[in-house]
Amino acid sequence: MKRLLDSLIYIVVTFVLLEIVLRVCFPIPEYSNFNRINYQILDRTDNKQGYLRNIEMLWKSTLDTNYAFVHEFNQYGFRDNLEWKSAKTKGEKRILFVGDSFVEGMMSTTEKTIPNAFSSLAEERGEKLEVFNCGMMGIGLNEYMKFIKDAIPLYKPDEVIMVLYSNDLPFQRDYVPQAVLEPVENNLFDFRFLKIIEQIKTEDPIPFKFKPERRPFYKAVPDVGNPWTTNETLLKTEVTPVIADAMKKGDFNYFRTNWILEEEKFLKASINIESKLRFIRDYLKKYNTNLTIFYIPSRSQVSNYYYQFEKQACVTKCPDYIDLTTPVYQKHAKIIAQDCKKLEIGYLDFTELIRAKESSRNHLYWNYDDHMRGNSYVMLGREMYNFWKSNATE
Repeated sequence: MKRLLDSLIYIVVTFVLLEIVLRVCFPIPEYSNFNRINYQILDRTDNKQGYLRNIEMLWKSTLDTNYAFVHEFNQYGFRDNLEWKSAKTKGEKRILFVGDSFVEGMMSTTEKTIPNAFSSLAEERGEKLEVFNCGMMGIGLNEYMKFIKDAIPLYKPDEVIMVLYSNDLPFQRDYVPQAVLEPVENNLFDFRFLKIIEQIKTEDPIPFKFKPERRPFYKAVPDVGNPWTTNETLLKTEVTPVIADAMKKGDFNYFRTNWILEEEKFLKASINIESKLRFIRDYLKKYNTNLTIFYIPSRSQVSNYYYQFEKQACVTKCPDYIDLTTPVYQKHAKIIAQDCKKLEIGYLDFTELIRAKESSRNHLYWNYDDHMRGNSYVMLGREMYNFWKSNATE
């Protein structure tokens, strides 16, 4: 009997220790079907192999800097040190920052992102906030709508701050998200080793916490996703050899070929987003959530300094000079201002502030990559906090 009892104790202790180790090494999210990948492309077939969980992504622009910016994704695939939980911390306001790569913080460290600068200034002022960085590279207003419809019931924030960048608005198809996510909750009391076996069978990955997979945002030739793999003959005539080399290596955004011409088109295009802003405002009201909107212009809207670099990625099709700082290319921010005033949504346009900085030769954006430098994100995050605080309702 003593041997049997000792054996049982040994088995129980071993099982408990194994369960503890597995829970530490293989964390699972609160919701199994809520993930960034659901919003990167609308109407995408649910592909669990594409789920982004506890991985690291690398963003490079070696034409600007040899530093590779690491994006550490949480359990839902967002660049946030915070592991999101539905339960709110008592006495702290919860704020969701919704936006594209400018919110995510491309070409910057995690510490120097807009949401982090916002929460840091709040902490300096003695205010504790729970701030979620919901930024996702490469999406626009339609995707924001879908994300908001799914995320708000899960996390019930007090505030949503939506940051609109210049390319979020034009050419957006008519869209109203119909279905809301029906969250599937993971039972945290399930034995972890059984959960791991179950999810291996269903090909739902549970990444190892202490050695996350590392992927580049842009892959090198001969990857099929890199257009230089199949189209080099044409593309090499469109950019300088230095840019061509970086694009082929995945060290620079290969979608920026002739991008300035696309920007020239969409900045002067008409937009009509009042109904979409109304949908967002009204949906948030159901959850007693306030909405504030900020607008960030592209660098070409506020300065002609960057055209010399854009021209190197538009060798044959671009004229010697394009000026996107003129009024015809500034109308979107004014339309948003009118809509927000009508809908009683807090709004601030950063165009004039950034233009003034650029006029004094304080260049806030990188030369080749079109994103902002880390200190520029910090400046905007702090400005957003000041505006939000001065207009906040208790």
